[in-house]
Amino acid sequence: MLRPTLLLLLLVLAPVTSALNAPLYGLNYNSRQGPDWDLTKCKSQAQVDADMVLVKALSPRVRIYSLTDCNQGAMVLAAAKKVGLRVWLGMWVDAGNVHFAVEQAALETLVNAGAIDDATVLGIHVGSETLYRKDISPETVIANIQTVKSYLRQHQIYIPVATADVIDMLVQYPAVIRAGDVVLANNFPFWELADINTAMVNFDTKLTTLRSVANGTAIYIGETGWASDGATVGASPTSAINHATYLTNFYVYATERQLPYFYFAAFDDAWKGAGVNVSDTVEAHFGLYNSSGQLKPDIAALMLPSVTPFPATTAPTSPASTSAQDKDGGASSTAPSTSTGYRTVARDAMAASGLLLVATVLN
Repeated sequence: MLRPTLLLLLLVLAPVTSALNAPLYGLNYNSRQGPDWDLTKCKSQAQVDADMVLVKALSPRVRIYSLTDCNQGAMVLAAAKKVGLRVWLGMWVDAGNVHFAVEQAALETLVNAGAIDDATVLGIHVGSETLYRKDISPETVIANIQTVKSYLRQHQIYIPVATADVIDMLVQYPAVIRAGDVVLANNFPFWELADINTAMVNFDTKLTTLRSVANGTAIYIGETGWASDGATVGASPTSAINHATYLTNFYVYATERQLPYFYFAAFDDAWKGAGVNVSDTVEAHFGLYNSSGQLKPDIAALMLPSVTPFPATTAPTSPASTSAQDKDGGASSTAPSTSTGYRTVARDAMAASGLLLVATVLN
């Protein structure tokens, strides 16, 4: 029997093959696997290393939400470098902005250790949906962005800095957009009771509004996805076929428009649906992999359509971030405008179960 350390070494050293027929731009990741009171709430470095191998099989980029929670900044960066992943870092900001100082200290530790460079790190977001949750004011969001940006520039690190929030909040507070080097927008038709067959129409309507306010600033999608299972009130129906359908529709939409994104999420968060009184369980089922690291059957059977690939080299157009371009494909602030036409993409996405995925996407 292979010892765990030897097995992990073999996983890291083995050639990474794609689990899909085409790579996704990026994936969201969280190494937390339990609530605060759980003594095993955080994955070990060995587990994070193994997770990054699986992420690399789907995408060359990964995004995290916190530098300090489960020590993800240091652990994910170390694991990502082993397999050649690029990382979008996150700093978690809570109600009252109390935790920002802790995240800033962790950032400074990483910088002093030489762990952050633009060859590995794509960018950093300061807070995730803090405006949506009403945790802090727009002025505090802007101040946090400026603090991080100033610190990094003082250390000759020129990665893009922004906050991440839902599109409605970014549109409501354009000064927050102007404070960042790029726009990092979250958009879930799933949470807006969208029909799976027209979800990308909902998505496009929101994105078009955001573009009108962003005034040319490069846009990244920070989160989007669809749950494969679980129950909730006030969300769209979940199923394996809807899970695969939305991924296909979004992949076509984003790739054709050269829209960089971080899909939500790499792995299920089984612990989010494990509470005794939990009635809202969809949060546990957004992953492309299940919590055990197995690719879900609907994703394993998926054949993504052939569409125009990302350009070889593009970069955010914000002057402050031009030296931190995403060398293997980045943001385009001049994505093609939406066509009013439609077309149908049909693939054997559910070959294992004999189902055929028919995905209607914007042309």
